[in-house]
Amino acid sequence: MTGDSLQVTNPFSALRYPSFARFALGTTFCGIAQFLAGLATPFLINQLTDSNSWVGAASFAALLPAVIGTPFAGALADQMDRRLLLLAGIGLQSLVMVAIVVLHASGHLTPWLILGLNFVGGSASSFLWAPTQSLAAVLVPRESLAAAVRMVSITFTVARSVGPVVAALTLAFGGPGLAFSVALGIYVVGFSVLTTVRTGWSPTGGGGSLRSQLGDGIAYVRARPEMRLAFRLAFTVASFGAVFAFALTAGVADDLYGLGGGGLGVLATSAGVGSLLASAYISGPGSRVARSIMEHRNILLYGFGLVVAASTGWMAVGIVGYLCMGAAHMLHGTTLSTALQVRVDDAYRGRVMSVFLVAVLSGIPLGGLAFGILSDLVGLRWVALGAGLVLLVDALSLRRRGLLAMLDVEIPSEGDRAEVVDAGPVADDGDSGDDRGDAGPR
Repeated sequence: MTGDSLQVTNPFSALRYPSFARFALGTTFCGIAQFLAGLATPFLINQLTDSNSWVGAASFAALLPAVIGTPFAGALADQMDRRLLLLAGIGLQSLVMVAIVVLHASGHLTPWLILGLNFVGGSASSFLWAPTQSLAAVLVPRESLAAAVRMVSITFTVARSVGPVVAALTLAFGGPGLAFSVALGIYVVGFSVLTTVRTGWSPTGGGGSLRSQLGDGIAYVRARPEMRLAFRLAFTVASFGAVFAFALTAGVADDLYGLGGGGLGVLATSAGVGSLLASAYISGPGSRVARSIMEHRNILLYGFGLVVAASTGWMAVGIVGYLCMGAAHMLHGTTLSTALQVRVDDAYRGRVMSVFLVAVLSGIPLGGLAFGILSDLVGLRWVALGAGLVLLVDALSLRRRGLLAMLDVEIPSEGDRAEVVDAGPVADDGDSGDDRGDAGPR
């Protein structure tokens, strides 16, 4: 550890490295396809069943295998070529999309088949997320890592903004069949670009079986209370907030606002625009805000946005709520991933990020299933209002107990025995004191 921070922080400067530029482009295409298909699937389920329980079950079927498989993929990412893992995940997701397109065109795509295909697609995702989070660190030199990490976040935000727009257009003018076909085409383009990415990185993880590697990673996390706090926050926000911003958006558009695919696209696009605005903020004045303060604001904003969206039947007000939730989601993910990455040793990077993703991914399907069933019993509006209030109360409780202060403590990653220093702002800039940078979820 040198104690020097990464100096190059302009995210677009990382694009001067050809392999990283191709990686960023390919993951952007694949991200657009994921968000497009991710909106078309619940729309079709809702269209076929008119049931929030089925919508929640579809989300559960997609994310459950990802939750189970991601930790093992994270262990693999520390032992083998992360690029190959990424290509394997995207390739399998593309094959699932081929099956969906063919079955829908032939009129044989039933809700049960959708659940089965979602399960297979979720299994593919388990080999996609962990390497995506850790690959940027091996495609640029160390002094450009912070810039690369921010660029990865931008690609995610762009995909999250463009995907819903494409979904809204295709669902409105051609229905789910056109949406699935377009998603397949975009997957193929993204996969083709990613096959051109090259890296000379060699795994730094220790030897031993996959099970022992995973056990070592879990033990590494359990020994660090600040990491456990980050995982707890990720799970809570995912299960009470992100579930409405993503998994149950189709139900919100239909039940709360009486709109179909167009309403779904508008809400999802609003969340994407919120993420874009948040990206601009965190690249400027937000970079000077301490992580504890930022995360407190994030949870409050998430809860506020959900309460606003659920409190009315007016789409215009719902758009404001989803703008807030989209901004909060982006800021929340960036804050927590930064807090983790300034602590983690590179030998554990894939495993730590996979455990972090499990916390996020497990919250969405569990929340989607539980809230979907509860919504059919008491109404989606009351369920969403209750979840929003839980987030608001949680934010106030965390601030009062002072737990969020752990996010402001930076522990050098190598050996974790060096002096503890002040972490400073959310973004990894000149105050960081760590030469590894941050590489969180996109």
